[in-house]
Amino acid sequence: MLHRNRVKCRLHHAERDVSMRRLVLILIALLLASPAAAQVWRIACDENFPPYNFIEQGRVAGLDAEIIDALVRRAGAVPQIDPQPWVRVQDLLERGEVDAAFQFVGRPDRFEKYFMVGPFRTGQTVFAGRPDSDLRWNELSDLRGYRIGTIRGYTYGEAFDTALGLTKEAAAGDNSQLVRMLAARRVDLIVGDRETLTFFARREGVRLHVLAPPLAEVPRYIAVPRTRPDRAERLAGALAAMRRDGTLAAILKRWE
Repeated sequence: MLHRNRVKCRLHHAERDVSMRRLVLILIALLLASPAAAQVWRIACDENFPPYNFIEQGRVAGLDAEIIDALVRRAGAVPQIDPQPWVRVQDLLERGEVDAAFQFVGRPDRFEKYFMVGPFRTGQTVFAGRPDSDLRWNELSDLRGYRIGTIRGYTYGEAFDTALGLTKEAAAGDNSQLVRMLAARRVDLIVGDRETLTFFARREGVRLHVLAPPLAEVPRYIAVPRTRPDRAERLAGALAAMRRDGTLAAILKRWE
């Protein structure tokens, strides 16, 4: 009888040990599957670039913010989108203090300095003037003698950025400042993304005359520091998957 009780006791302890091991394995699996266990990626962006990204009720919203959020999550990480002045965004990326930044215009030097993932969408860069203006243009040389408002640190395409003989008035703020500069007649023209300039003009109660043709069709990219090749690879894979399954197209459609 004593021997039988000892056997039962050993079996009981063995079963308890197996149960404990199973419980530990289940807990580990749950922890690994939880968002808290996922990597948090710090993603910098312009703090005020509607309708692509802007602050709404204390959080970052907008077309590009939604795309990047879905993209990072598809890559298996948790996005921490960090809106900053554009000059600061570039500085953080340059120093490798963020995992990525958006929405960069493709430029040869940027493709050399960073991993450029994308494009994830395309926009239009345009010139805009006041409604009473009779300005027309076909070549950039047609705009000589006019004051053109720009944002410091922005790139508008190689042709405009390197054009000689143009008078460019760089503002330290954002596109809303450009719209106000135009309304106050401090500049004759402003240049920027069509949707962004239109958004701020409506908000400021300013009428714009958008000149044809557009300056450029502009693909937008996510820039990743060269020190983080794994981030770039995972983002590129996630973007390809979102194109294949229609996720990217669905987000773009919602913001039309």
